[in-house]
Amino acid sequence: MQLVVFGEAQPRKKEDLGFPVKYTGHITDENYFCQFYSAADVMIVPSQQDNLPNTAIEAIACGTSVVAFNVGGLRDIVAYEKNGYLAQAFDSQDLARGIQWVLEDVQRHAQLCAQARADAVRKFAYPVVTKQYLAVYEEVLERHRQQPSPVR
Repeated sequence: MQLVVFGEAQPRKKEDLGFPVKYTGHITDENYFCQFYSAADVMIVPSQQDNLPNTAIEAIACGTSVVAFNVGGLRDIVAYEKNGYLAQAFDSQDLARGIQWVLEDVQRHAQLCAQARADAVRKFAYPVVTKQYLAVYEEVLERHRQQPSPVR
């Protein structure tokens, strides 16, 4: 087992976690990102407040299940026990249980990862998001058309 932390340089004081930790620093190459996500057994997003974290979306798009706290936009990305695990907010023990739950059963893990990819395509693919934006713009335009013109 190895923990890979990306987006952050190696800290000055390294904690002994009982297993190897690799710090990648900032990654800009999309292919490299995809390789990291795809090689991971699980993506852990311990955010305590987040709108819609790209890291979680990127992970499921690469077929990697996500374990996160049940906060903010993570609820829109992680389907509890379908493509990952949502731990009770700020409960680190439940987060640890979620990681164990995802990893302890090889068949379940494979199903979670397959579902993660399917959910990403269904909810976050460019054509899907484009249609959602167009619907919002059309709704705003329609409301604008229905408003009476200001008298001058």
